[in-house]
Amino acid sequence: MEPKHRAGDKCIISELRSKYAGRPWSETQQLVRRCLASAAHAPETDKSKADSSSSPVLISCLAKLYEAMNECSVSAIISRLETIAMQRGLGSHLSPTESTCYLTSDMFYVEVLLSGDGVQDVKLALHGEAPESSETLLELLRLKKYEEFSAKLDCLNSFYNIPGDNEIKIKIYNTLQCLEKDLLKISNLPRSLEVCDVHVDTVLNGRIGCIVPRREGTPMTIEYYLSPYDILMETKNAEQTTGGRLALVTAGTIDGTQRLPTSSLIPQPPQIASQGLPVFSPLEDSNSDELPSCFLLRLRPPLAMMSSIVLRVQKITGLTLSDSDLKWMPYPQLLLENILEENGRTGSWENGDAHFVLLPKNQTYSFALSEAMENPTSLEGSFVRDIPFSHPAHVPALLELLRHQSALNTLLFSCITCYRPCKASEADFHCEVILENDSSLSLHFCQAHSDSLTVLLVNIDDSRQISCRLFPRGRMDALTDDYLSRVLKRCMSIPVTMRALYWRLTATLTVETSPEASSLITTENETLAASTSCPVAETNVSLPLEEPAEIPMETSVDVSGNETNTVFAASVGSYYVISATSPQSVDTVNTETPVKPYPAHRDVFPGQHWSTNEPMTI
Repeated sequence: MEPKHRAGDKCIISELRSKYAGRPWSETQQLVRRCLASAAHAPETDKSKADSSSSPVLISCLAKLYEAMNECSVSAIISRLETIAMQRGLGSHLSPTESTCYLTSDMFYVEVLLSGDGVQDVKLALHGEAPESSETLLELLRLKKYEEFSAKLDCLNSFYNIPGDNEIKIKIYNTLQCLEKDLLKISNLPRSLEVCDVHVDTVLNGRIGCIVPRREGTPMTIEYYLSPYDILMETKNAEQTTGGRLALVTAGTIDGTQRLPTSSLIPQPPQIASQGLPVFSPLEDSNSDELPSCFLLRLRPPLAMMSSIVLRVQKITGLTLSDSDLKWMPYPQLLLENILEENGRTGSWENGDAHFVLLPKNQTYSFALSEAMENPTSLEGSFVRDIPFSHPAHVPALLELLRHQSALNTLLFSCITCYRPCKASEADFHCEVILENDSSLSLHFCQAHSDSLTVLLVNIDDSRQISCRLFPRGRMDALTDDYLSRVLKRCMSIPVTMRALYWRLTATLTVETSPEASSLITTENETLAASTSCPVAETNVSLPLEEPAEIPMETSVDVSGNETNTVFAASVGSYYVISATSPQSVDTVNTETPVKPYPAHRDVFPGQHWSTNEPMTI
């Protein structure tokens, strides 16, 4: 029976093709539109069936017909807009003069002004606000990028698709507006500049990060973290968008109700507390309301977060993250899945698996990522996409935790790669990375020409306070710890830091037999001691990285003609360059603000074409 049924289908399709082969597109289009109209006005008993099966198929057919015809007339544009509205669940209607097409929802509407020449203007109006011209939507329609225009509307609709009746939706939207005003007030509070680059300083050290107000239907955006690699790419391509971590400010629903502010909680003029944040007015009936909603920080991209950090987030907000959105697994496995997904691969993590990092001079370092044995369940993690909260005072504390987690992720990402050498034994240096907790990790390795075990303990108090301590102490003093701390904070790369430590230990072992190496070590320690007495902005001030003669360093010339030493820093599966100028005299070090941070970064890449998914050798 099945072959006969398929043969009947083929016969019907053939008859349909022969019937409409000689008819114009406009007639087929009218037929589809009549079917859509009949589905829309179907009786209530049949409407659910029509909406769930027939309508999507017919709308898709109609969209394909419009695309095939590629007409530029006003009527064709109106038909395309009406089809997009049906696809996205929006309403649509024309003005009495048929010169304007409106696409509407409960919380916003889009106004498309038409003339004989096509689309003249596109305006977007959110609830209670005057319509404003949208250059983005206008450009998409003029270029006939209807699919991208439809995607923009769908994104806009999803952000303001708040369940409930119109009265509840309006109240929730008003509370979101009040939150945005308070966050902007916090962002505009005066503070001292810690880094020469204003944008980098705002992202890494600002109370609210770098905040972009809501515009053209895009929610308020907060950029809260930049890795050294992101900063380098931003410096090299100033006009391109950076790869920093973002959080979108929007609203969502919860079980039960939550008291949300209905007016600004920051009085004017603001009173600043000891923590540098404004004093907020208490929530009362006059300035807040109980609503079945909460605010959301929607993380872009989702952040791999340890379970202990999740608990601290929930303690700040008093709200729990949805269990359905959390998929717990060992934290190293979570990071590995992230790396593999970016490289289009699959795999699983086993405790102690080695990852190989290719460094300059064809050196290969291997890193085995392991968990602490005391309490492995505390080292579980999950990707977090949305963080619910209810008060503007929650945001600065949440951003500090997100920065802390991002810094830890950046360090561990630097030693997780997809690169594999032909033979594991070919690695020049082996190191075991043990994750102790969310604020500490230890690096275990054997010194060169020695069987003794050495441990480098890395403490991450927060994203700005990262310190290193070497054990056993032996001949190594506090200057070495400070040197390694500055290198690690500058590049946020475990392989680069271990490379610097490896060569430093090698040079130290030759001090007794080489007077020349001893004098170089002494000179370096004196220079480092002098430089650490001056204020340092870690992401912009050049590190005094004068190495002993045995350390293989590359020399280049910056844009001002000065010779610079280059240290190679690791990103995910690739390596980039950080330039550090030669040590200055004590009288001039760190006393002048550079005209431009990272002055030698634009010409340090050896080639124009490279991939972040492959190791780059120099």
